[in-house]
Amino acid sequence: MAQNKKAATQTSAAKEILKRQYSNDATAQRSRVLEFLRHHGSLSTLDARHLLDCLHPAARIMELRRFGHEIATVWSHETTPEGGAHRVARYHLMSEARSC
Repeated sequence: MAQNKKAATQTSAAKEILKRQYSNDATAQRSRVLEFLRHHGSLSTLDARHLLDCLHPAARIMELRRFGHEIATVWSHETTPEGGAHRVARYHLMSEARSC
């Protein structure tokens, strides 16, 4: 039950993020990913694709790292909404880049 409540909260938060900043360019996708990480601490590849409409989250994470954000990757097994089991990355925001 707690897992369902957490998923519903994440889905609701992701919809709000999408509503405020929808665009498919890389800058907008990075912004959505970073905002989600700030609020929830972690984001899986499947979450990024299904909740944030970011189809290549690994590239956005790589870009965020280049900007100085410390993001750890933990591999896990998750099930897609369609029922398929996959080994996916879960990204954890460890610290943000320092502002100049």
